[in-house]
Amino acid sequence: MASLIVEDIKQKFRSDNPVTRLIVINVAVFFVISLLRILIFVSGESSVFTEITAFFIQNSSFPISWQGLLFKPWTLITYAFTHIEVFHIFWNMITLYWFGQLFINYTSKTKLIPLYILGGVAGALFSLLVIQTIPGLHIYIGSPMVGASAGVTAIIVAAATLMPNFRMNLMFIGEVKLIYVALFSILIDVLNVASYSNVGGNLAHLGGALMGYLFIVQYKKGNDLAKPISSFFNWIASLFTRSPK
Repeated sequence: MASLIVEDIKQKFRSDNPVTRLIVINVAVFFVISLLRILIFVSGESSVFTEITAFFIQNSSFPISWQGLLFKPWTLITYAFTHIEVFHIFWNMITLYWFGQLFINYTSKTKLIPLYILGGVAGALFSLLVIQTIPGLHIYIGSPMVGASAGVTAIIVAAATLMPNFRMNLMFIGEVKLIYVALFSILIDVLNVASYSNVGGNLAHLGGALMGYLFIVQYKKGNDLAKPISSFFNWIASLFTRSPK
């Protein structure tokens, strides 16, 4: 049975749907962290699994500081694929599925993953810049940040910028224009920052939103911000592809 599950995951990852690939990666990382935490619970907090889990999370989460960025630059990307809480990853993946499918239907499959990565990077840098600049937020310097929210927010805002009048059916509300969904999401993030609730995460959402908007503005001008990342992925893929004799 385990082999069937593994094979099914492999097939999902090999599919050409970028939404599926992003979800599989996020869920896989979440399960690794969860498994380690279960082993800690079973074997005791003083076990070697505690050190392994701490090392894994510390080197995948983004530390909101210039020093952290300097010594762990890869965390600009890895934090966007790291989740610890069940409801955190659940809502992020549900939202990614809804808006990710919508986005690729009106653009192309090759732009989603680059936008997700750009949104995550923009979110981390925006959060870092604001927290380092505003004295009242200095207490959050060095705080670890995880989650796909910045990348997902970039996709939401990009979709809303591209097709603002697209209507979504929301439970208990009915049809709502996509632009209003995006604006409401941004408003919630601003209010959460003002109430000092998950400041780093909500600032990252705003940074991702800004990237999503700029991505579509440039896209309409004929400038593809996804191209450098797509080219890099193609180069990596070519290293593992046998050339014909």
